[in-house]
Amino acid sequence: RDLKSRYLLRAASRTHCNLTDMWRQIKCLLLLLFFPIAACIICIPKSPFTIRGGASSTLDELDALVEDAVANNRKIVVVTGGVLSGIGKGVTASSIGVLFRAMGLRVTALKIDPYLNVDAGTMSPFEHGEVFVLDDGGETDLDLGNYERFLSVCLTKDSNLSTGKIYQSVIEKERVGDYLGKTVQVVPHISDAIQAWVLRVAKTPVTHFSTISNQGKQHGKPPEVCIVELGGTLGDIESMPFVEALRELQMRLGYKNMCFVHVSLIPVLGSPPEQKTKPTQHSVKQMMQLGLRPDFLCCRSSISLEEGAKRKLSLFTSVPENAIISLHDVSNIYRVPLMMVEQNLPSMLVQRLRIKPYTKYTSKNTKYSQASPNLVKIEKSKLFKEWTQLAQSVDEPETECTIALVGKYCDQGDAYASVMKALMHSAIATKQRLRIEWIDASDLASDDGDCDDSDEE
Repeated sequence: RDLKSRYLLRAASRTHCNLTDMWRQIKCLLLLLFFPIAACIICIPKSPFTIRGGASSTLDELDALVEDAVANNRKIVVVTGGVLSGIGKGVTASSIGVLFRAMGLRVTALKIDPYLNVDAGTMSPFEHGEVFVLDDGGETDLDLGNYERFLSVCLTKDSNLSTGKIYQSVIEKERVGDYLGKTVQVVPHISDAIQAWVLRVAKTPVTHFSTISNQGKQHGKPPEVCIVELGGTLGDIESMPFVEALRELQMRLGYKNMCFVHVSLIPVLGSPPEQKTKPTQHSVKQMMQLGLRPDFLCCRSSISLEEGAKRKLSLFTSVPENAIISLHDVSNIYRVPLMMVEQNLPSMLVQRLRIKPYTKYTSKNTKYSQASPNLVKIEKSKLFKEWTQLAQSVDEPETECTIALVGKYCDQGDAYASVMKALMHSAIATKQRLRIEWIDASDLASDDGDCDDSDEE
C-alpha cells in the first residue's frame, strides 16, 4: 500500500510538472504573438483618434460655420441678374460694397461662375474677356478686378467659385472615402459644399495691402459684410445648384443676416419712348419659383425709372416701391454709388440687415423700405466725399492724352480691362481725358514673321 501510494504521488507530481511546462510554453507563445500589437498600442500618440469624413462631419463643419457667422453678426448680400447676362451685376455688387465701406464696415466679395471650368485661366479672351490674376496666383473672372478697385481689398483665389471647382472638391472627397460610402448627390452634398465655401470666404480676413509685399501673410480682420455675385442669368440650368444652396443658406443664417438684390432690365421701346416692365416681372417670377425672394430690385435702363413703372413693378413683384432702385445710364461707373445714396439704399440695407449700431434706436417692426434717410448719413464720411470728387473729376478733364495700345485681342474690349483701368486712373489723377488708339499686333508683322530689309530701313 505504501509503495502504491508513493507511486501515485510521484506520477501526480510528474503530471503537474508537465502541465506547468506546457502553460509556460503557451504564455511564451501568446507573448510572442501579441507583443507587436502591444508595442503598436503603446506607441500610439495620446491625441484623440477620430474617424475621418462622413456626412456627419461635413454637416458639423457647416453648422460650425453657420454658428460663427451668426455669433459674429456677419451679413451676406447676394446679387443676382435676370433677363440677360452682362447687365451690370458686377458694378452693382461693387457699388453696394462701397456703401458699406462708407459706413465703416469691413467688406469682402465672392464671385460665383456657373461654368464647368475650374478657373478662368484656360478660357479664350475673345469669349470671356480678361483673366484677372490675384496676388496669390489665382486666375479669376475680370469682375474680381472691379471688386478690388471698388472695395480696396486684396482678394484670394477662393473668392472666385465655379461649378468645376466645387464639383472637383466634392469628387476628391468621395474618392478618398470622406463620405463613407454614402450616395453623393447634388442635394445635400454639392449644396452643403457651396454653403460652406461661401461662409469660409465670408470669414477670411482681407487686407488693403498687397499680399506679395507681406510674403502672403494676411494681416486683416475678419469681414463684417460679404457681397456674393451669382454670375449668369437666373434660371439657367447650370446655376441651379447655387440657387438651391443660397436658398438653404438663408434658412440657416436667418432672415436678418442675408438679403437678395436682383438686377434686371427695363427696355425703352416705341415712339414716344415707353419703359417696359414685363421682362423684369417674368424674371422676378422665375426667381420666386426657385425659392428666392428679392428684397431690392435694381432696374437697368437707358433713362431714369418712371414712378408709374415703379408702381407697376411693385404690384407684380411684391417688392416695396421704395426698394426699387433706378440704375440708369450715367457718364461713368463711379456715379453708381451716388445714385444709390440719392435713393436711400444705404439706410434700407442697414434696416433690412439690422446692422448695428445704426439700428440701435430703431424699432424692429419698422419696414426696411420705410427706413429714415437720416438712419445712415454716409455723405459726411471721408470716403464718400473722396468718391464724389473722383466721379466729378472723370467728367471734368482739363486736357486730353492719346495712348496707343498694341494687342492681339483688340476686338474684345474686356480682354485688356486692367490695363485700360490703370491708364484711366492715371488720366484721372492728372486731370486728362484718355483716348486709346487700338493697334492690332497682327498688322505689325509680315505673314512669314520676318521683317524685310526695306521695312527695317
